[in-house]
Amino acid sequence: MIRTLLGRLRRKEDGQALVLFAAGLVAFLGLVALSVDVGRFLWARGQMQSAVDAAVLAAAQSMPNGTSEATTYANQYWTDNSGFIRSQGENVSFAVSFPPGNKAVQINAQAEIPTWFAKFFGVDHWNVSASGTAAAQVLDISVVLDISGSMCWGSYPPIDKGGALGPFGPYVGPGHTADQVLLTSAIASGGASSININVNSTAIFNSTSSSFNNSKFGYSTSTRYYQYTPSNGRRGAIRIDNEVFLITAIPSATQLTVTRSQTNSFLGMTTTKDAHAAGAALHSQHADCLLSAPSTTTGPWDPYQGMISNAQYFTTLFNSSYDKIGLISYSSQGTLRRNLTSNFSQIRSDMDAIVYPTGGTNSAHGIAVGRQVLDGTGKRANAVRVVVFLTDGRANSYCGSTYVASNYNTTSCPSQGGGNDGNSSAVNAANQEATRLAASPSTYIYTIGFGAYVDDAFLQNIANIGHGNYYKAPTLAQLDDAFRAIAAETHIALTQ
Repeated sequence: MIRTLLGRLRRKEDGQALVLFAAGLVAFLGLVALSVDVGRFLWARGQMQSAVDAAVLAAAQSMPNGTSEATTYANQYWTDNSGFIRSQGENVSFAVSFPPGNKAVQINAQAEIPTWFAKFFGVDHWNVSASGTAAAQVLDISVVLDISGSMCWGSYPPIDKGGALGPFGPYVGPGHTADQVLLTSAIASGGASSININVNSTAIFNSTSSSFNNSKFGYSTSTRYYQYTPSNGRRGAIRIDNEVFLITAIPSATQLTVTRSQTNSFLGMTTTKDAHAAGAALHSQHADCLLSAPSTTTGPWDPYQGMISNAQYFTTLFNSSYDKIGLISYSSQGTLRRNLTSNFSQIRSDMDAIVYPTGGTNSAHGIAVGRQVLDGTGKRANAVRVVVFLTDGRANSYCGSTYVASNYNTTSCPSQGGGNDGNSSAVNAANQEATRLAASPSTYIYTIGFGAYVDDAFLQNIANIGHGNYYKAPTLAQLDDAFRAIAAETHIALTQ
């Protein structure tokens, strides 16, 4: 009797355990199934937000070209980044709007993601949404351009140091357009050190007229400019391609006697006897940019004119409905060319109106006048302040004998001082002025080193002080890239 009763109890407990196990298994499988749907929800939400962020940034960057283009790019980036949402979702919506503000764009997206297992628990879909707002920033921009003397021949490397023409020495330049001297027959590589070369004209080298020599070379004597005089450096040096020659005689109106493979003293390298094709240009020394053309108001002045052309292109990358640009040039001191304005065609005309490059490189005063423009007429409280500072050389001039901030509060430069390229007084003054500029809220300094002889460390430090970037641009093509990169970097900000 007792055994029978115990057997019945055991069978009852076994049945209860089985029921409990079955119930637990169902609950476990439900949780596993639910986790799959939750994972799909989290993935969908993350992809939607990423797709919205990509779309809103692309749209904001296109805003200067109008809302139509911005909408096109927003839809393109949404399509490229929302594959899961569009393939798995239902009732997918994507809306682009343009609220008032700093060239703002807003995007809202929604979708229903059907569930696989959660529907058995009464949840047949997840609602997923994301939003984003970005603004192409309102910009006040000071463009600060180096128009020092080296902008005449920065693309044409110097071959000497020192000499009567100044601490930078005589430089090889592009020559006069009207007086261009060309080879009329090729020069073979190697061979004798002293040779005769045939040219279209030797007149520019063979003059005994003081006025002619002064107009062409800035050297007011009747001495033939080609003559070698130790106290005046190698005034007879010329460059053909990369080889340096020294003129030793002028046998005729179309022939020069030269000594080959002269040392490039600036680089400390002896040039080689290379081959030169007929038609190759002779580059002669010039003391002043004023003398690099038939008149004092026209070029060519390389790389100056290439810089002006690229800087003018830079102004086209902004929207005059939102942005303002001011123009500053600097050499031995800074010059305010135009206060902040939305008339960008006027800025481009102002660039054309700069007569010629000449003088030293007072980076500090250039930066100071850039600051004065951002703080002056036309400034806006809601604008991001940007200085684009370009130079092809090294700081060598400053205001006053030592750095005093008050010397940099006006467009005049009292007691101008100077020295060798990269001297500590000039560099310190530039760093101090960059620090003053960067102390203002929402202010950034972007630097561009144009050409082969810039001080990278100096320009990187100025950019670091100004929370911007330094762009090295040895060539005009790279200068164009630098301007476009700065425009793109300053255009947009993700605000939500």
